[in-house]
Amino acid sequence: MATTEGTKVTGILLDCTASCHMFMDQNYFTFYHESTGEFITVGGQNRVPVVGHGSIKFQAVLPHGYINLTIHNVLHTPQLGANLVSLGILYCQGITVRSWDKGLVLVKDGEELFRAALTGLSGTLYFVQYLDNNNDVAYHANGALSMRL
Repeated sequence: MATTEGTKVTGILLDCTASCHMFMDQNYFTFYHESTGEFITVGGQNRVPVVGHGSIKFQAVLPHGYINLTIHNVLHTPQLGANLVSLGILYCQGITVRSWDKGLVLVKDGEELFRAALTGLSGTLYFVQYLDNNNDVAYHANGALSMRL
């Protein structure tokens, strides 16, 4: 579960206003390649360097168990201060959203992918419920068994 540590938020946030998926934590990446000279504008004015691109993997907690999810086309932005999954991008890729008493449930082809609980921070950030194994190393890609979102 996500927590706040100083100016950084650990965990994964579903952001209703993010224009792309952005992760500060490189340990989530299963596939990764470095980039240089790229920046993204956040908050309408702050330029944040993009140091890499790739795919991230996490295990979502569902009421009936767990599901392994992989999200592609994620920017590595270590100075951002949070790991953000863009609700807008997911919606454009066919993910539907329904409400839940604590936040949002994301569904693809009738299958629940993950749940995200609304925080009191701004009304647009939802903490993704996932299994945190406290791993200090990145996952290894395991081929075509990942779900492409």
